[in-house]
Amino acid sequence: MGLPDAPIRMAFALRPYQPPDRRALIEAINRVCAEGMMRTPCFEPTPAWEHALNRPDCRCHFLLVATEGSRIVGWCRLFPTGEGTLELGIGVVAFYRYQGIGSALVKVALDWASDQGMPVILETRTDNLPAIRLFIRFGFRTIGQTNGHWRMCYP
Repeated sequence: MGLPDAPIRMAFALRPYQPPDRRALIEAINRVCAEGMMRTPCFEPTPAWEHALNRPDCRCHFLLVATEGSRIVGWCRLFPTGEGTLELGIGVVAFYRYQGIGSALVKVALDWASDQGMPVILETRTDNLPAIRLFIRFGFRTIGQTNGHWRMCYP
């Protein structure tokens, strides 16, 4: 008996970040950073990150994790920029990509941003074609390019 031709889809869940998730979230971020797809080689806790990690119930930001069982396999965050926009950051651990996790994370984040009445900006590497396709599919448009990164906005 042969194996099915269709890829196996993993079950995942989305939920708000909670402080006990801190270590596992940072480990997931570091796994994605190690691939060279992020601006930094490892998690660097900015003041916005520290605020989100320590005050998950604060309404000024949005931090969502994707889980498979008890493992954090992705995240999405919206942090205020101070310029009337929210900055989107997202990552999915390599083994879990192409399962719909990124799409689900972006959809929930954009719904939250819409409820806040704020536009969203992001930066992604110009060679990160899967991410660019994802963002375009959700209605992001390119507004500039800097140091090998596209700057995009929504709406």
